[in-house]
This record gives sequence, structure tokens and C-alpha cells, in this order.
Amino acid sequence: MLWRQPMSESEVQVDDAEAQLQTLRECLMAHELVHFTSTLQQLSTCELNASQALELSAFQLLQRAADVNQPADDILIAARDLQVQAQTAQHPLAQAAALRALHWVQMRIRLHHAALDSLAKAAELYERCALPALAVQTRAARCRVMLSAEMHEELHAFCDDMLSQPETLSPAIHTMLLDYSASSSYYLALENIDRPEAEPHWRDCLLRREQVLRMARDHQLRSQECLALLNLTIVCATREQADDCRHYMQQLHAEFGHEGYWEPWLQLCTVLMQCVEGERETAWQALLDYDVWLEKDALNSSRLRDISLMAIRRYGRRWGHLEQALQACMAQVANERRHKRELTNSLGATLSAVMERPQLLYQNALLAQHGTVLENSLMQRNQELRQAHDQLEQKVRERSAELAQALQSLMRQEKQLGLSRLVVGMAHELNTPLGNARVAASAITERAAELQHSLADNTLRRSQLAGLLDSVTQGGDLVERALVHISELVERFKGLSVHPSQESSAYFDLSERLHFFRNSWARTLKSRSIRMTLVTPDVLWLNGYPGACQIVFQHLLDNCMQHAFKERHQGAIMVSVETVEGAVLVRWEDDGCGIEADQLAQVFDPFYTTQLGQTGMGLGLASVHSIIVNLMRGEVTLESTPGHSTRVLLRLPIQGGPTGCN
Repeated sequence: MLWRQPMSESEVQVDDAEAQLQTLRECLMAHELVHFTSTLQQLSTCELNASQALELSAFQLLQRAADVNQPADDILIAARDLQVQAQTAQHPLAQAAALRALHWVQMRIRLHHAALDSLAKAAELYERCALPALAVQTRAARCRVMLSAEMHEELHAFCDDMLSQPETLSPAIHTMLLDYSASSSYYLALENIDRPEAEPHWRDCLLRREQVLRMARDHQLRSQECLALLNLTIVCATREQADDCRHYMQQLHAEFGHEGYWEPWLQLCTVLMQCVEGERETAWQALLDYDVWLEKDALNSSRLRDISLMAIRRYGRRWGHLEQALQACMAQVANERRHKRELTNSLGATLSAVMERPQLLYQNALLAQHGTVLENSLMQRNQELRQAHDQLEQKVRERSAELAQALQSLMRQEKQLGLSRLVVGMAHELNTPLGNARVAASAITERAAELQHSLADNTLRRSQLAGLLDSVTQGGDLVERALVHISELVERFKGLSVHPSQESSAYFDLSERLHFFRNSWARTLKSRSIRMTLVTPDVLWLNGYPGACQIVFQHLLDNCMQHAFKERHQGAIMVSVETVEGAVLVRWEDDGCGIEADQLAQVFDPFYTTQLGQTGMGLGLASVHSIIVNLMRGEVTLESTPGHSTRVLLRLPIQGGPTGCN
């Protein structure tokens, strides 16, 4: 555990920014971001990391995508570029936000299948980031896309699948799924209105609308309650249940007033009730007048017009106004043709802007002029695009396989090279002491044979015995020094594979230990005229491995003595310690001779040294790297300017794994 000072203002700001980003992530729909404009503005002035900055840009783009006055093509290209940038930089949360913005503009230009795919990818990213609630929320957002695409049967099945696991759903998501499921049943019933096939859909629709109303009231979801009352009013009006329609309309006005988006819908319900209860001719004229008003007012929903035309067809057939009923049918057909034409134009313009394919724009213009072949031509173009996409994916898979094979081959070569260098280095270091030991042992053996021969001949003299003993003593000393050297080499080699079981974890003051080390090194530093400066907090408690830390700093000092100052009799070492972004950062910097650029990539390799066979064994920095990375779960980086200085940066996590220095 690290005892820390209170968080600085910048650290508080980072935590606050993350909390505000989480609030934005929890918005169910893009239009909800309108209520968080101040949050977006405040975040734009905060100090954010790269991932947070990209995610903020995505939410700003999502807010623009919800504005129908913003050009869809520009937003689509910006969202795609942002998504690719986040994917390349490996920022999954920013990538998910960019995909949400992309899906919204794709839905605006009626690229419904692409919008569904974008939402699926965003949900998968949230799942990978261990945010299951956001993943469920993003999957639920597919309901709006499917309803817009008139995929009513698919929408009903999708909602039933998600509702089968209620324990994963928040009240808001649960209520929303029920609402969309009821909407799918409503439009399926409209397709079969006045037929027996419609009745099961009406029952299901009414049942789920009532469930939405109960849940919204139980959980204080005011907007959902308002929408539930409005939908129940519309269902009852469409089913010619005038008393129930009036009952829900009165509740809506009592709870939410007379001013709101629901008024045009309630006007339609009033006209439909008049068709049920009022005088026939008066009701018929009111229905026609209402439809004329809808046709002139472009701000009203196209679905509102669809219900109005359905009512004209229904009552026109029933009351004998067949001409007006036929005109209503023709108006609905014209609306459908216009929707298909808009879809074609949107697809052509979008592909031209994004894929730089002017030929598609020309072909789509021709399709717009020949409405009779519109659907077949569009299907053919989609098939070509799918084939091109499949071919591209196949090429990508083949290239990825080739790259993976090449990477594996390169890794094997590097592994073999590293192993070879390790074996050569170890053999070189062991050869010298082993050779000395063998020479000494051979000399001792020869002297022993001489002594045995003299004893056998009874010619041994005192001077000869003294010489033999002296030779044996010198040989024994040489063997002992060789064995000590080999033992030290083995111990340092073992240091490359540290494990926490080698030392018990304990609390220690890192600042105090560094000052203790400097005092113990004072004589060595003074003999070389090297000045060491320490800049540390007064107290910096860690729960870790003090012995391993001592080995690390001793290796760093030895590296300075043997390499940085090898041809100098004076120098300076600066050691500073601070806490930065949840970690302890130790900077060890000398003003020595530096390291050549072509050697930097190999300094942490075992037995890599420019003084092999002289003073260095090439294990010091390798041991430092092994201890910091494998034992303490930290990071080691090295920077050097040849001829001037070398800086070693040790980063130890404050909250590391169970074997780290925390």
C-alpha cells in the first residue's frame, strides 16, 4: 500500500471527467445528449488523455447526428474517420462511441443494416471493456433502427429474446423493450386491420402497453409514462374503443397538460372517436380535413399520416366513399415509392462521398428515373458490394495469415538469436575461471605425484616438501577464487528469473532506503569524485521487496561506475522520486559517456556488454529489467545521448498485482 498525499487538482479533474463521460455513455438515445450540452462544453475544457479526448469527440459528433439540419454525409465521413482512428489507437471506449454516432447517421439516411452492424460492434466493445450494462443498453438501441426499417416481425422476436432475461435489464431498458415490442404488434395489426389475423396482435399490443404504463409509474419514469398513455390512447382509438380512448386521454392531459408533441396524435384520436360515436358525414369530413392538414404540415410524423390514410381507407370502404378510399391507397403507395427513392438517393450519395465512386451516383440517378426497375437494380448493386466486400475480406485474411506466419518466423529467429547470445556469453564468462581451476588442479595433481614418488624412493627433502606444500596452497587458492567467481556468476544469472517467494513482502520507506544506499556508497563515490544528488519525498512507504530494490539500485550504480564513468575521474548522478498518475516514478540519470543509438535496443539482453571479458558480464541491466518487470510488475525505459548522459526510468505501480510493489 502507498500512503499518498491528497489528490491534486489535475487528478480530481481527471476523475471528474471520467464520471461525466460515463454519464454520456448511459444516454439511451442520441437526442438525450441535448440535455447534456453543458457537460460536453465542460469536458472540452478539461485535461483529458488521448482515449477520453477521442471519446468526447465521438459524443459531440453523436449530438450533431441527432440534429436533422446537420448534413448527413459530412457527419458520416467524420464518424467513420473517428472510428478508424480510435481502432488504430486501440481505444475501445472511444471506438464504441464513434460507432454509436455512425449508427445514428446511418439510420438517418436509411442504411438500416449498416446501423444494426455498427450497434452490434459497439455492444461487443463495451462487453470487452467489462461494461455489461452498456452492452445491453447498446443492443437494446437496435429496436429503434428495426422499427424505422419496418422490420416488425424481426423487432418483435428481438424484444422477446432480450425480455427473456429480465435480470440483465434496468427498469428503463425493460420498459423500452416492452414499448417497442408493443409497437411492432401495433403495426402488424394495422397490416391486417379488419381481418381475424389482426386480433392476436391487438391483444399483445394492448397487454404490453399496459405493462409499460405500470412499470413506468412504479419506477418514476415520467417520459415513458407519458408515452405509454399516448400509445394506449392511439391503440384504443384505432380499435374503436372510444370509452377506453377517452379514459387514457384524460389521464394524459391531467398528468402532462395540453402542450406537447402528443397533441397532433390526440387530435387524430379525437377524430377517430368521432367516427365511432358521431354523425357519419360530419366524422368523415373531419377525417378528410385532418388528413389535408397533415399533408400540408411537413413537421408531422410520416407514421401519423399512415394511420390517417389507414382510417380513410377503412371508413371509406365501410361508408361507401370508395373514391376517397382509393385515393388514400394511392397516397400510401406514393409514400412508399418516395421512401424507396429517398433510400436509393441516400445510398448513392453516401457511397460516392465515402468510397469515391462517382459511377454509383450516375447509376442511382438512372434508377430514380426508372422507378419500375428500382428494387431489382438496388439489389444487384448491393450484391456487387457484398462480393467486393467478401473479396476484400478474403484478401485481408490471406495477408493476415502471411503476416502472422512471417511474425512467428521472426520471433523464432529472435528467440534463437537471444538464446545463442545467452549461451555464448555464459560460456565465455565461465571459461576463464574454469580454465584457471583446471590449470591449478592439474598443477596440484602433478605435485602430488612428485611427492608420492619421492616418498616411495625415500628421497624426500625438507626443502622439496616445503616447495610442494607452497605450490599446493597456491593452487588451492586459485581453485577457490575460480569457484567463487563461478558462484557469483551463477547467482547473478539466477537474478534474471526472480520470483516473489525469494523474498517476503514487507513495508519499507523507499526514500529512507535510497538515502541509506547513498551513505553506504559514499566511500566508493568519493574515490571516483562522483557526486550523487537525491530528490525524494520525506516519506514514501511501499509494501514490496526492499532486498530486490537494493539489488536494482546496486546494479544501476555498478553500471555507472563500469560504463558511464569508465574513462573519467569525476561525474554526477541525479536520482529523483515522485508519484505520477498512480505510479511511483524513479529517475536515475548520470552525465557520463552515454550509449550509442545502435546499442540501446540490446542493453537489457543478458550478457550483452561492450566490455565482455574485461570488467562487465552484461547481466546488470538485464537483472534490473527482470526484477522491475517480472517481480514488481513495473516498467523500465532507458534514454541516452551519446557523449552526454543516460537516464533510466523505473515506473512502479501504486496498485499493482499481488506480487507487485504497491
